[in-house]
Amino acid sequence: MPTELTLRDKLEYLVRLTGQREADMLAAALEEGLSEVYRQRIASAYLAGKINREEAVTRLGEESIQDLDYAREAVTRDVEWGLSRE
Repeated sequence: MPTELTLRDKLEYLVRLTGQREADMLAAALEEGLSEVYRQRIASAYLAGKINREEAVTRLGEESIQDLDYAREAVTRDVEWGLSRE
């Protein structure tokens, strides 16, 4: 099992590994993390019906929304199949 590192440990390691300045590494981490949180929240809002498909496609792209639709349909089919076996 890997050793649990602090954020400071991880940042210092990445700075040494990449040779980038700490501020640049933090900016990149913030950008990447915020982008991931954004994608997750938009996907959740779409699946919960809080935003429509058009807005979700505008924000995440057609392919991402097609993937979400496929996954939702697969889960629905699995649940229906499971319930029909009772």
